[in-house]
Amino acid sequence: MKRQHKKSHGLLLALLVPIFLASCQSVGFYEPPVPGDLEPVQRKLVQGAHRLRGARRISVRGRNFPADCTGTVLALYWYAGIDLSSPLADYQGNGVARLYHFLEDAGMLHQSSNPAPGDIIFWDNTYDRNNDGKPNDYLTHTGMVVETKADGTIVYVHHNYRKGVVFARMNLQRPDVYTEEVGGEVRIVNSPMRMRGSPEYHSWLASQLIRDFGQAWLAF
Repeated sequence: MKRQHKKSHGLLLALLVPIFLASCQSVGFYEPPVPGDLEPVQRKLVQGAHRLRGARRISVRGRNFPADCTGTVLALYWYAGIDLSSPLADYQGNGVARLYHFLEDAGMLHQSSNPAPGDIIFWDNTYDRNNDGKPNDYLTHTGMVVETKADGTIVYVHHNYRKGVVFARMNLQRPDVYTEEVGGEVRIVNSPMRMRGSPEYHSWLASQLIRDFGQAWLAF
C-alpha cells in the first residue's frame, strides 16, 4: 500500500509541476531571456526593466525611488548595483537635467539609431514645462533602452504618468511613422511621447523628441 501511495504521489507531482510553471508564466513570474552577448551590468539592467515593468510604486533592494521618469532610471541602475543618484547631487536642475549633465561631463553622451541595452534616453519637449505654449522645454523626460532589434526598433522602459513603469517603442530609422499594418494587425512603430493636454506641436512621437543617449553603465 505504501509503495502504491508513493507512486501515485509522484505521478501527481509530474502532472502538477508543468501546470504550476505555466501558471507562473501567465501571472508575471516568467522573465523573457536576456541576450547572451551583453556585459554583465547590461544583463542586470535589462533584467531589472522586466521586473519593474508595470510597477506604480518603485522600491528596489531596500530603497524607495520617486515614481517618475528619473526615479525609474535610478531604480534600474540601483538594481544593477550602481548608485547613479550619488553623483547627481553635484548638479542643479530637475532630475533629468542633472542626469544629463553628469553624463555630459563624463563624456558618455552619444547619438545613434542603434543604441545599446542599458543606454539612458533623453527627450525634449515631452510637455510644456514652463507653460508658455512654446516648444522650448529641454530635458523633460528620460528612460532606458531594453533592446534594439534588427529592424531598428528600440524597445525602451520609462515611467508613464498615467500607467507607471511601461515598455514602449521607437525606430529612429523611421522617425515619422506612428503605426503600420502587418498581416492585418496594426503595430506601433513609434510610441507617442508628448503629454496629453500640452499645446499643439508638430513633433509628438518618441522618435521625434529624442535628444541623446547616455551610456551611464560605462561610467562606473
